[in-house]
Amino acid sequence: MNQDQTAARGFSGTLDHITLADLMQVICLAQMSQSIHVQSSQGSGTIHAHSGQIIHSEFGAAVGEEAFCAILRWKSGSFDSVPLEAESVTASIKRTWEYLLIEAMRYRIEGLDNDAESPTPAAASFAGHISGIQLPDLIQLACMAQRDRILEVTSHDRSGKIFVRSGQICHALLGKFQGEDAFDEILLAEEGEFSSLPPDEDVPQCISKPWEYLLMDAMRYRDEKMGREGDEEAETEVRTLLQKLQRMKVSEKIKLAMFGDKEARGLLVKDVNRLVQIAIVGNPKITEGEVASIANSRNVDEEVLRRIAGNREWMKFYPIRLALVTNPKCPLATATKLLQTLVLHDLKLIAKSKSVLIGVAQAARRLTKNDPGGK
Repeated sequence: MNQDQTAARGFSGTLDHITLADLMQVICLAQMSQSIHVQSSQGSGTIHAHSGQIIHSEFGAAVGEEAFCAILRWKSGSFDSVPLEAESVTASIKRTWEYLLIEAMRYRIEGLDNDAESPTPAAASFAGHISGIQLPDLIQLACMAQRDRILEVTSHDRSGKIFVRSGQICHALLGKFQGEDAFDEILLAEEGEFSSLPPDEDVPQCISKPWEYLLMDAMRYRDEKMGREGDEEAETEVRTLLQKLQRMKVSEKIKLAMFGDKEARGLLVKDVNRLVQIAIVGNPKITEGEVASIANSRNVDEEVLRRIAGNREWMKFYPIRLALVTNPKCPLATATKLLQTLVLHDLKLIAKSKSVLIGVAQAARRLTKNDPGGK
């Protein structure tokens, strides 16, 4: 998820039982700028990421891609991830982070083939401290680890707990709030501290929604709450606008879709006319959250989804790519191409899903069948 990262903002804390590959995926997907210092029995190394791209790595005499692949092969150890001081790093890596992670995984698998004592990387586990991470990205990292844990989140005005069981969020607590309501309220915090606590076996299963959708709903809740100035006034404006839309000609709706505000776009996206829907995604004021919601909709025209996929800036936003892949109305060629940019956890879910296109599920299975830790 995109963020305006600074050393003073975001959350800081310690997380355990995660892999370096998952850590790098989240840092790059969130377009973070971080220096990750890694320590293991094999030695110590450093990986630098700037605005979501891996730009430099060092390990002993190795530099660049060679060093990165070597570090990603390590099975356990510790790390310290801090905001990057970009001016102090000379770039030695030009390839995309997706390519680098695939190469690192191939490098690791080849090494395992020659290591009789390490037949699988499933036990890979690192623990360490990270600074400047946003809560949605922290949640993603914790869930990708597929471990039971409690995330305790503290900011200046709130302190809550998120309970993770087998990589899925099962409960959340914040004052008088419980379940999804508590999760949404916790995700409103912008900076503070977090800690990973041992799991509690007695915690009830109050949340059954997949964590990906929880995050999307929480982000939508945040957008609505931050932009809300008065419920009654907003409801009156929506009713008035809806009445105006019912009297508008198609040409007038298209013009409003292209230049109107968020309320107008929210109503017009439900219009059955494909030209109106296409005009909405051409509105220069549309936000990434709105685009993700449209990409997830089964009621929009296929051409709308095709145009979203063709926007390079939007394709940097992970929830939009995920929404397109899982939308059965998205063109098959587009969805299968975007599959290659998704994290392994999501690929496994898509491979088993009955709600996506058959061709997408089959392609996801092909991408995951060679995963040493997959089932």
